[in-house]
Amino acid sequence: MLNKRTKNYAFTPYHHESGFTLVTTLITIGILAFSIPFVSYVLRDASTVNSNTHLSVGQFFIFMRNEVMQAQELKIYPDQLKLIMQNGDEATFVMYGSLVRRQVDNTGHEIYLRDVKNISFSPLPYGLQVTVTTIEGEQHDKEIIFYP
Repeated sequence: MLNKRTKNYAFTPYHHESGFTLVTTLITIGILAFSIPFVSYVLRDASTVNSNTHLSVGQFFIFMRNEVMQAQELKIYPDQLKLIMQNGDEATFVMYGSLVRRQVDNTGHEIYLRDVKNISFSPLPYGLQVTVTTIEGEQHDKEIIFYP
């Protein structure tokens, strides 16, 4: 028998028997149809990273309210707040870099809030107003009532 060898030419297509069929195309479309909604959920969750700052600022306001409720006297300055506690200690809230820290009698270093651009305290007839500006530029205000 003659062994004939086929010559490969540039224009001769290579026939591969395992190609795309209608079934594989339908399966691929089905997988894409089911995965596209999940991609939107992932993208939505990726954009909610800033909600953590809302939570931390809200928690900070709760801590501030509790501290003011336990205080006997307030000393309000534009950039810091001093609370005279019932045991005579003086708690100071002030900016320290991008942190809001609490010190008792000018000792210690307790961090109450991070990633802060600015914090200001202003007196009100019934308490004080705390304004926090985060690094992202979001501004949060809270009025805290002082019960002497």
